[in-house]
Amino acid sequence: MPHARLYTHQYFDIRPGHSRRSETAIRWNEGLPAEWQEQVVAPLYFDHYMDYVVTAARILGRDEDDNACYCAHSYVLEESRGPEIPAALRTVAYAESLRAWRLRDGRWLIHRVVVRDGELDKAHGFFSLAESMPR
Repeated sequence: MPHARLYTHQYFDIRPGHSRRSETAIRWNEGLPAEWQEQVVAPLYFDHYMDYVVTAARILGRDEDDNACYCAHSYVLEESRGPEIPAALRTVAYAESLRAWRLRDGRWLIHRVVVRDGELDKAHGFFSLAESMPR
């Protein structure tokens, strides 16, 4: 299974490192429940980071005061039975995708999806509220 399928929030068209994107470049409200739409702070631009070593990405949306108001990350942890195994044949041990929106009252609405042992059909997602942005 291609590892990109394990991500629910994909923007893998940049090179590893940092990139800045406009407000229209990221579908930041995708997956946000309708009843929460009016309660979140909308981002104006995004900082996008790709990891050099592992399959991971992080996106931070920022408001007019340059404060984070949206956060998303995705990563895949692979396991291999040896260094001679090609990357295409490695198995997925764990994958996670997270999206979080800052609410107008300062709390964060978080949606996390976890995939264990590469079993995408058994992935479970859940919402939670937190006092601070997930790290």
